[in-house]
Amino acid sequence: MRFLQHHWFNIVVVLLVFLALGMTLLIAFSPKQDAKKRGFIPCTLQLAEQVANCRGGLWCTTKAVVKNSWCDSKVIGQGIKLWLQKQQPAPWSNYFFTPDLSHLETSINEHAELFYQENPNYIQDFENLKREHKKLEESIEHDKEEH
Repeated sequence: MRFLQHHWFNIVVVLLVFLALGMTLLIAFSPKQDAKKRGFIPCTLQLAEQVANCRGGLWCTTKAVVKNSWCDSKVIGQGIKLWLQKQQPAPWSNYFFTPDLSHLETSINEHAELFYQENPNYIQDFENLKREHKKLEESIEHDKEEH
C-alpha cells in the first residue's frame, strides 16, 4: 500500500502513455482508404481539414489533435459497444476490416487506359530513351577523356 501512496502519479502517467501508444498503433495499422469511409478514416479526414485551417498555429493544431483523439476514442468505444450488443464479431471489427477499394481500382483503370491511349508505343519510347541515355553517357565520358 505504501508503494501506491508514493508512486500513484507515476503509475497514472505510465498508464496514460501506454493508452496513447496503444491508440497510436491501432490507428497506424488500420485501413487508410475505404469507399465507405469506415473506422478511423472520418476522424483522420476531419483532423486534416482542421489542421489545414490552422495555418501553422500551434495552439490551434494542438486543439485539433486532442479533438481527433476524442474522435478516435469514440470509434474504439463504438466497436466495444457493438461487440457487447452482438452486432459485430469482435470489438475491433469496426476499425480493422477489409477495405473496399473499388473506387480506387476504377480510377486506376481509367488512368491506365488514358496513358495507353496517349502512349501507344510506350515500350518503344522507353527503349529509345535508354539508347539516348547510353549515347549521352558515352558522350560525357568522351568529353572527360579529351580534357
